[in-house]
Amino acid sequence: MVRRVVLLLLTASVLLSCQSGKKGMALASFWEGKTLLSEDISLSEEQFADFAELAVAGPREEALTALDALFDRLKAEDEVAYYIYSDWVAGAFYSPLSPCRDAELFAYCVGRLETDGILTEDEFRRFGRMRDWISLNAAGQKAALPQPDPEGRPTLVLVIDLSCPSCRMALDKLGTDPAWDSCRRLALCGGHGEAPDADGWEIQLLPDAASYFDLGLAPFYYVIDPAGVVSKSYTPAL
Repeated sequence: MVRRVVLLLLTASVLLSCQSGKKGMALASFWEGKTLLSEDISLSEEQFADFAELAVAGPREEALTALDALFDRLKAEDEVAYYIYSDWVAGAFYSPLSPCRDAELFAYCVGRLETDGILTEDEFRRFGRMRDWISLNAAGQKAALPQPDPEGRPTLVLVIDLSCPSCRMALDKLGTDPAWDSCRRLALCGGHGEAPDADGWEIQLLPDAASYFDLGLAPFYYVIDPAGVVSKSYTPAL
């Protein structure tokens, strides 16, 4: 499991602080007069977490303006901070474990990473892929995969990496959880390894799973309704 949360380890305090409930900060002028990278880096992490919480809760136009203000300063003042903040952005706005996860804000940040030109092509590539992944299967969207259940039931979709032991544990855990007994249980499997044999699950192998899912975050699940619309977006399974 450890190898699957490298990104989360880089941004752990951002994720925790996003849940702190700190209020009373003006979003539009948030970055005015603030030090981007304090000598005690944990203070900067907390500051960014406060911003992320305000950004997802506040007016969208103000959030985008404040993000531009942040990236403008990072680009002009401190290339080291630019790299650090890019990982914090991913931890706050991309990670399924973050209460600040937001596809629109993350995509906007990735757009800035692309146009600013600070990252190399190889360094940017992972952010581009995350932007593609987060745009799929958001709540209220038509599911990219799979097709709705022919019997008209909701579908519990568990995404697993065949080489991941904790993914096999998730199959057992969700497969025996009575909360999902009224649902079709479908495991979408990517990576390398033998297909699991799990009672109560339909197993579908996806050779191109990386085109749809970030297998580095597996296991996670989402739920689609009988019409094929996502009713619960990506949720960690363990």
